[in-house]
Amino acid sequence: MKINFALRWFVFFLLALVLSGASASTLEIPLIATERELQKELAVEKLNDIISSIKLRKDQAEAMSKALTKARTEQEKNRIQAELTGLNNAIAEQKSSFEMILTAGLELSKEEASEKREFDWQKDLLEIVQPIMSELRQLTENKRKTDSLQKKIDFYKSQIRVINEVLKHIGEINKAGFEKEALAEFERISKKWNDQLLENQHLLEVAQLQLEEMIKSQSAKEISLGEHVQQFAAGRGATLLMALTAFISVYFSMLSLQKLLHWLNHRKKEERRTYYQRISTLFYHFLMAALSITAVFYVLSVRNDQVLIGITVLLLLSIIWLLKSSIPSYINELRILLNTGSVREGECINYNGIPLLVESLNYYSKLTNPMLPGLELRLTLAELANYVSRPYSADEPWFPCQRGDFVMLSDNTFAMVKCITLESIVLSQPNGVMPITYSIADFLAEQPKNFSLGFTVISDFGIDYQHQSQCTTVIPEILCAGIHRGLLLESFGHSLNNLVVHFAHANTSSLDYKIAATFDGTAAGDLFAIKRALQRYAVEVCNQQQWVIPFNQLVIHNAKD
Repeated sequence: MKINFALRWFVFFLLALVLSGASASTLEIPLIATERELQKELAVEKLNDIISSIKLRKDQAEAMSKALTKARTEQEKNRIQAELTGLNNAIAEQKSSFEMILTAGLELSKEEASEKREFDWQKDLLEIVQPIMSELRQLTENKRKTDSLQKKIDFYKSQIRVINEVLKHIGEINKAGFEKEALAEFERISKKWNDQLLENQHLLEVAQLQLEEMIKSQSAKEISLGEHVQQFAAGRGATLLMALTAFISVYFSMLSLQKLLHWLNHRKKEERRTYYQRISTLFYHFLMAALSITAVFYVLSVRNDQVLIGITVLLLLSIIWLLKSSIPSYINELRILLNTGSVREGECINYNGIPLLVESLNYYSKLTNPMLPGLELRLTLAELANYVSRPYSADEPWFPCQRGDFVMLSDNTFAMVKCITLESIVLSQPNGVMPITYSIADFLAEQPKNFSLGFTVISDFGIDYQHQSQCTTVIPEILCAGIHRGLLLESFGHSLNNLVVHFAHANTSSLDYKIAATFDGTAAGDLFAIKRALQRYAVEVCNQQQWVIPFNQLVIHNAKD
């Protein structure tokens, strides 16, 4: 209910505005009509004054022409000629003002005579730019004319101020003491400045009238913003849309055709492109760009929009000029694109310490690491030109480890690889706690050992010297068999590949053995459990066989003994 009530008041408010505007307009019609009639009468009166002024100046010019023929000295001739030239210019300006008031400042453009001339690219370029400059000149023509008239008005006002000061000073002079000749000269100068005052006032009124007529003519031609948008949308906006549509249609149609042909040629088997295939692809891309630009010019020429043609030509020339200094680098990139440069498809480069395979060469080249599926890099030809690729062997390692592997560093840090990027590697415990981040360079400097590819655990164990008679024959076999049976009972027992027990050496207080157990990579996470299990099962075998496990001791023998 509140919304309906508000809508009703809004409708009543609009109706009131419309009715009040209508009533006001009906009241203002006779006032506007009388004001226009007064302005027309003033304009007619001013035009009559201009004709009278022209006639007066013509009479003065004829008198000066006669005086010029009677002048005796060269100095007097030059003075009269300068005054005559000023009068002729004033007459021409008055005639121009008369016509300008009648035409509201509008005039026809003059047609330039075409001359046969030799080819000159600078002049041809100027002819291309000419429609753009003409369009800009046309857009600012009214503004320039009004500014010029405003400057004239300001100039005449300043002249009138100076003349009034001079006449004020002349009026303060006492003429009573002047002789006859001085009084005549005084009257001449006073009349001269009064004539100049009348002339400048006349020219000021003419300039003001010209400005008013021009402003009224421009106001009558003004259109709203919506009409401007409609004109642009129906004219130049439609042309731009059609040109852009033509460019996109040609470009993407040819691009889709290329992808279709590439898919038909390579859907059965993966083959690397040959040199001639790369040449043809490059030529096709060049043709694709050329035809797309040609489509734009075709649309602009059909629409006969010389301004947009000039802007497009200037844009293309600007792009070519800007790219001129980069031609050497483009040649190097072109060689890489044709697979004849420093980096070639199917070879590898070293990026931040990580070997990467150049999988495909294009403007954005694709680089991957076969051992790290999630690691992919896209490089432009400009960046790729800074590298040198090399062939790789089939058994060459692409990286010491991959995600999920267990590694041991040179400082005996043992952890799982949690994350690998092109810049860093993160190690952590198997459950993800205590992460440690290394840069790739620092990680490789630690000489990591990958236990997930298989590993061997070596453990030392010793028995007492009282079993010396069996230490190299029976004991290693029994010890190996007992430990083997125990390891098979563990969760990592299925990963055991080999187990050996060797007599190592006779120590100071024990007979020492080396227990070496080899596992595959699936048991890498149980490294410490394996080390503990080897010692535990070795002790159990000793307990079963009643072998004495020695401890460090010092025996002192008497000299008499």
